[in-house]
Amino acid sequence: MPEDPTLSPEVRTQLARFVARAWSDESIRREFARDPRAALAEAGVDWPDELPPPDLPVQPDQAIDLESLESSAGGALGTIGTVSCPTGCFSGGRGD
Repeated sequence: MPEDPTLSPEVRTQLARFVARAWSDESIRREFARDPRAALAEAGVDWPDELPPPDLPVQPDQAIDLESLESSAGGALGTIGTVSCPTGCFSGGRGD
């Protein structure tokens, strides 16, 4: 496993769009909770095999633009298993 995995801008965008869809679609959230890798793959997110699937962040109370979400999605892998976001949108937990 690589020591410092990074996501390409394309994967960050894919993940951000997936999160946005999951926030508005209960069936996507349920599928992600059941099998995160399958849900990501079905949505076209090319998640690296060597990384554990990310937690689905809790939807923030305030609006967040796609650029901020993409940035946060990429920053979520600063260290494996640690999720971070300057706006608090990746504070952990699943968005059930």
